[in-house]
Amino acid sequence: METEERFEDGMLDVGAGHSIYWRSQGNPRAPAIVILHGGPGGAMNPQWADLLDAQQWRIVLFDQRGCGKSTPFGELRNNGLEDLVGDIEALREHLGIEQWAVFGGSWGTTLALAYAAAHPSRCRGFLLRGVYLARSEDTNWFLWDVRRVYPDVHATFLDAIEKAAGQRPSSARAVLDFSGEPLSRFDATSTVLARAWRDYESTLSRVNHEGQGQESEERTEDESSRAAIAMALLERHFMADELPPPALLPAVPRFAHLPCHIVHGRFDMVCPVDQAKALADAWPRANLSIVDAAGHWTFDPGVASALREAAKRLRADMGSAQAVA
Repeated sequence: METEERFEDGMLDVGAGHSIYWRSQGNPRAPAIVILHGGPGGAMNPQWADLLDAQQWRIVLFDQRGCGKSTPFGELRNNGLEDLVGDIEALREHLGIEQWAVFGGSWGTTLALAYAAAHPSRCRGFLLRGVYLARSEDTNWFLWDVRRVYPDVHATFLDAIEKAAGQRPSSARAVLDFSGEPLSRFDATSTVLARAWRDYESTLSRVNHEGQGQESEERTEDESSRAAIAMALLERHFMADELPPPALLPAVPRFAHLPCHIVHGRFDMVCPVDQAKALADAWPRANLSIVDAAGHWTFDPGVASALREAAKRLRADMGSAQAVA
């Protein structure tokens, strides 16, 4: 007999002037899984929940500080990795969940690993897509070294920074240094640069670029600009001021007894697949699925299919400790 799905949402005051928007859906009697979105600044995408069987999971999503429906929008103060880890734990307590699985993509994998290191006893297992270990070399690849594969796209990105800042970057560090002030203005210049940043990342994310430029969800022009500003502003903030975080790979033994399923596109130009391989090598219970002819995009058909299968395997790994009606 199927259990009727339940939907709840709300705002949670997490302190220091920040409140995060959350939503819960699926089977309230099933094991919980929290979805950690990418970016930073990407905001939740409810379509991620469609990759999971709503009868088998209680699905929790939230917008991280400074983006989506969380407030204040674009706030960089009191917005670091430790703050976000604390928000995940505060949300777990608020919802009365004893333990949950963690589903993260891209920056969400960084956050998932940091949360697991801090609160291993609250985790039941992991589903990770597009692993980003947030080491200096990983950030440098995205901002600079990828020009060896996408020289034209990278040049267009630098053009946008030069137009906004009056200086052309000559290194990954300069990309961050020159883009900070223009992005922080929240004016027309910010919007143009943020859209260029968003388009750069979007192009690198996909192997097949047909239909690119269309919004995945129906958005007004203002909503699209707001989303781009949050993504660029917060990514730049974390890359410039917060990263690299404490080394994530050495922390794996704290939670290596838990099951983990990793899905990664072989031609991921945002987060090259060697990061996923390094994580799997450090994690005895990790299963790595490399999807050929796929990139970083969650909804690449191959990646989405692999995530659905990985979610089923994770649910089986976790067993039936919590009954599902």
